Amino acid sequence: MPKSQVRRDQFGGLLRTLRLERRLTQEELAEAAGSSVRGIREMERGRVRSPQRRTVVLLADALRLAGADRDRFVALARVERQPHDRAEVPDDRVEVPGDRLPDDRPAVVVPGELPAAVPDLAGRAEILERLSTLAADVTAGRPDTASVVVLHGPPGIGKTSLAVAAGHRLSPAFAGGQLFVDLQGASPDGPLDPAEALAGLLRSLGVPDSRVPVSPAERGGLFRTLTRDRPLLVVLDNAASEAQVRPLLPAGRGCLALVTCRRPLTGLAGAVRLPLDLLAPAAARLLLAAIVGADRIDAEPAAADQLVKLCGRLPLAVRIAGNRLASRPQWSVGWLVDLLRDQRQRLTVLTAGDLGVRSAFEVSYRQLDPMAARVFRRASLIPGTDFEPALVAAVAGTGEETAAAALEELVEAGVLLTVGDRYQFHDLVRLYAQERLDAEEQQACRAGAHDQMVGWLLRRTREAGLMFEPVACRVDSPFDDDAAAAYWLDRESGNWLAALRDAARRGRHADVVAVTRALHWYSDANSHRHSWDEIFSLGAAAARAAGSPRDEAVLLNFLGWARYFCRDRNTDGLAALARALELARRIGDRREEAWALTYTAAILIRTGRGGSAIDNCRRAVGLFREIGYALGEHSAASALGGALAALGRFSEAAELHREVLAFYVQGNGLSRTGAAVARAGAMMSLGADLAGMGRWRNAADEYARARRVFNRCGATFSEATAVHRYGLALQALGEADAAAEALRAALAMYAALSCPWWEAQTLSALAELAGSAPGRAADARLLRQRALDRCGELDAPEVRSLRATLRRELAES
Repeated sequence: MPKSQVRRDQFGGLLRTLRLERRLTQEELAEAAGSSVRGIREMERGRVRSPQRRTVVLLADALRLAGADRDRFVALARVERQPHDRAEVPDDRVEVPGDRLPDDRPAVVVPGELPAAVPDLAGRAEILERLSTLAADVTAGRPDTASVVVLHGPPGIGKTSLAVAAGHRLSPAFAGGQLFVDLQGASPDGPLDPAEALAGLLRSLGVPDSRVPVSPAERGGLFRTLTRDRPLLVVLDNAASEAQVRPLLPAGRGCLALVTCRRPLTGLAGAVRLPLDLLAPAAARLLLAAIVGADRIDAEPAAADQLVKLCGRLPLAVRIAGNRLASRPQWSVGWLVDLLRDQRQRLTVLTAGDLGVRSAFEVSYRQLDPMAARVFRRASLIPGTDFEPALVAAVAGTGEETAAAALEELVEAGVLLTVGDRYQFHDLVRLYAQERLDAEEQQACRAGAHDQMVGWLLRRTREAGLMFEPVACRVDSPFDDDAAAAYWLDRESGNWLAALRDAARRGRHADVVAVTRALHWYSDANSHRHSWDEIFSLGAAAARAAGSPRDEAVLLNFLGWARYFCRDRNTDGLAALARALELARRIGDRREEAWALTYTAAILIRTGRGGSAIDNCRRAVGLFREIGYALGEHSAASALGGALAALGRFSEAAELHREVLAFYVQGNGLSRTGAAVARAGAMMSLGADLAGMGRWRNAADEYARARRVFNRCGATFSEATAVHRYGLALQALGEADAAAEALRAALAMYAALSCPWWEAQTLSALAELAGSAPGRAADARLLRQRALDRCGELDAPEVRSLRATLRRELAES
């Protein structure tokens, strides 16, 4: 037997003896040394000619060798890395380019370097299936098939776990082996140098240390040569950049590279990018059950759902929570939920061993430049779920362009999410950002940033609201028109409403009054989109605290309108309007007195007291006329028409409503949206008059016209009311199918706006249609029951009347 073979057997025999002495299986030794089971087996059999020095050192560590034993072990491995006779080299070696040292060509090694896969991967079946399809296309040599896949997403989303699981699943298709490299892109010590990574890859492919080129370019060339005709799967984990990844991509058409990165690596040409989302709630529960045990999770379903929510459906957080429960069988799921409810401790609780949510975020944060880090910290002060660059610029104290660039860097770093053209934190990342803000900025700086943000939001909200005022009342504004202002108010509602609450708590009465007054005309077109009863209540309280009875009267009138029109709380609305009326008369404000009378009349009409409403309306018309306020005069005239219609005087009402419609058609200084909504409101009133006269077709036409206008203005509640009345008109005309279609459309809009009283009325109308159709008695009963449920706890004469009717019909059916 040749001497080199004896030495090789001596090393393999020693490795096997040491392993058995320590009662380790090949699998356990492989895992401890970060090697593959196959590699251990081949070394023990003497078939691996050139064990890498790094591998030998790791094996010595795993075997806990020291002193002379360690020296002998390493020395035997070093002997095997010496050149051998050509006759001893197997015939199936891979040729290393070059014409020197032909006898030192590497033996074929089939690497299997994938780490152990987690056994409980959840919620990634769709991506795994897509990767399987892609791998099949690659190995089949189909043209135009991407050979690089980038799995990207924020810290803790499970990129590595997915890549490893996919690697194990796909490995049978890649007979040339599987390579795995941790590129340390998120390491505090900096990313792995591509040249060093290439050297490791070459050694894994059987190239001895002595044959690894010194030049990075030559290493890359050799790697591409060795992979050109070899079906390899290469997992490049935790990449930092495109420049780090490009030299490590295999050249063969039958090769596939899976790259994980927090960034999408948009500079990698031809790559398929698969973003990883948060786990669906059901998938997160499955992961918990796999770690903890299904019995414990099923025993506390509500607590399990809350646990998933508190973990933000982030796989790392869910896994840590599961590990903590698994290691503490005496804990209930509810106990851990209680620990996590404390936001100040949540990130600390979400730590188990060397796994931690905070540490995952820390790595990305420490790599940010100073401005991006400042924006990251300060953005945690923003109260809403999402935000725009202009708001971030205000809180960070920088320009909008600078803020926008920093936000994009944060997205690239994986610590900020995008929703369309807006940005948002994951809940746990926001907590981390708040921690960094508290730790790195003084209280005075934090308070100053918060006040800048609140002040900016209040100013911008007031400017947006004033765009809906009559033209003569408008101020210079950053908005081009009322449509742009409405768009901003809708998108930023979570932020400006929080700023308004904050200002009210801190006694900024003048600001609260100014903002809430400015929002009045906007609220007309967006009656059910925001919490107007809360908003105008804050305004009225601020005016009272500031000692301004005139502002208080104005805002009490707005509050009364919000309570009856937006919340169907007629009694509460009357109470607010009575206070407004008393204040207005006390200070001699005829305009606010007239508005209080007009709004009160609207509630009286609603509650079946049309006679009393007529007196209020006529007094309001007179007051508005006295002060020369034509807009108020026609609003009161419209209410008067409604009162006349309530008393059955439809012709008089229709005449009044035609005059009002003509007034609004002229615009009379209203904003574009305001004039359109007012015109459509007059059409609705005229339609009701025509319906009262039995002219159902004409009424349906008016409702249809109004609906189109409301739709263009985005006035969803008013549009739903128009569709509802259109359906009732069609029902009266005997067009049952078209009527049901319209009523169902109205019901969907009411439900989206959470308007239970209007849902109940629409369901009752649908029940009446179903009850008149043959064979639909069961449907009618179900619709009546739903209508009764939607009446709920509402307490008003019209609600009590409908509730009694529904109960009687259900009893009779």
